[in-house]
Amino acid sequence: MPYSWGGGTASGPSTGTCCSPSGKSGASITGFDCSGLTTYAFARAGISLPRTAAAQSGRGRRILASAGQGALQPGDLVFFGYAPGRDSTIYHVGIYVGGGHMVNAARPGSAVRFDPVDAMPGYAGGARLL
Repeated sequence: MPYSWGGGTASGPSTGTCCSPSGKSGASITGFDCSGLTTYAFARAGISLPRTAAAQSGRGRRILASAGQGALQPGDLVFFGYAPGRDSTIYHVGIYVGGGHMVNAARPGSAVRFDPVDAMPGYAGGARLL
């Protein structure tokens, strides 16, 4: 599934919006951005999430970045921020699958994929919703 800035809802992939910070439009791409993907995945488990990564960081039991990635369990949300430790700067979210990897809708021009958690800068901890 392709990355689409602003794409994805609780019902599945959707056409995104314009424009990402790099100026890429998702308006003609059906797919998911990071928080659209997590919204969809958790809706399948009956859990409603807000639309943005920063808002999603306020849900569930937080796992502090200082606890390290070893504190994560499969199914946890994984957050990334411009200033780790300050939730207001969270810009990205993925779903931890174990073994140091996450399901990730990383950026315009990419597809939803498995990535190491370390593939994104600014690890800001996680949240356990399940």
